[in-house]
Amino acid sequence: MNCQNRMVHTIQEGDSLYRLARQYHTTVTDLILGNPGVNPYNLQIGMRLFVCPGEGYEIPGQNVDGMNSGESNANNRMPGMNQGGQVPGMPGMNQGGQMPGMPGMNQGGQMPGMSGMPGMNRGGQMPGMNRESEETQNEMENSVQNMTETMRLAWLSLIYWTRMYLMSVDADAKDQQAVEERLIEAADEITDVFARTLPIQAVRQMRNLFMEHVELTGEIIRTLKSGEMENYDELIKQWYANANQLAELLANQNPYFGNRETRNVLLNYLDMTREAIEHQINGEYGQSIDTFRDIKDLVLKFADYLARGLLAR
Repeated sequence: MNCQNRMVHTIQEGDSLYRLARQYHTTVTDLILGNPGVNPYNLQIGMRLFVCPGEGYEIPGQNVDGMNSGESNANNRMPGMNQGGQVPGMPGMNQGGQMPGMPGMNQGGQMPGMSGMPGMNRGGQMPGMNRESEETQNEMENSVQNMTETMRLAWLSLIYWTRMYLMSVDADAKDQQAVEERLIEAADEITDVFARTLPIQAVRQMRNLFMEHVELTGEIIRTLKSGEMENYDELIKQWYANANQLAELLANQNPYFGNRETRNVLLNYLDMTREAIEHQINGEYGQSIDTFRDIKDLVLKFADYLARGLLAR
């Protein structure tokens, strides 16, 4: 990946690839591809990631000693603080930032004998309470909800921008190129969701397949609009072959997707999209709108199916 303004971000508490992608105007896919040795589900505080900021990101004017001349620090620190965010050498504090020897406290900063409080065990917890279990369950529920919502939004973005491109071409509007570029970004958003769990090589293949899908969709729309149908059947054939390749890729990476449902839904999606395109170009706007409504219902169910598969991996 060619990047002219590469930065280094030091992982802090609460960081995730999705949050960093939004912060630096880039994508989860690009972050993963730029850091091939990083496990996206095991980001450690203090870990350094290479970031290639996207358009519109303003680079802070601070550098950190020890970095290469072509790299900038993506984290802001208060003056006088070290890399751990502490003020070095504060009087009376040890290296951990604690006051040593406070009366009545042990080395852990706790009052001795607390474990003996009535109703509490040695860990200072009420018996019968399992905080770690509750926190784990909450994390799992949040993970399911976040994955499902993100997948749904990505697919909705794809179908809405596909329709907007269809309408732009049909109306001979001047925004066709701008809308097509946004459609490409929408396809990349789906890849970003899968990039959290798939190997880098599979992510590259998926990105290429989605880019090919968008390109073929645009060619089909423009061909129908122009009325020059010589290559139309060949485009449709390539379109469906692309969907089959995507289904095969998913099946190879995750046994959950190894059934007919994945392939059937993708092909059904193409059938309905083709129908909506043809209705729109032929001036059958009511039928085109009705078909688009069916497409929306289909991709919402498909997004939920894909999210379950990724979480079950």
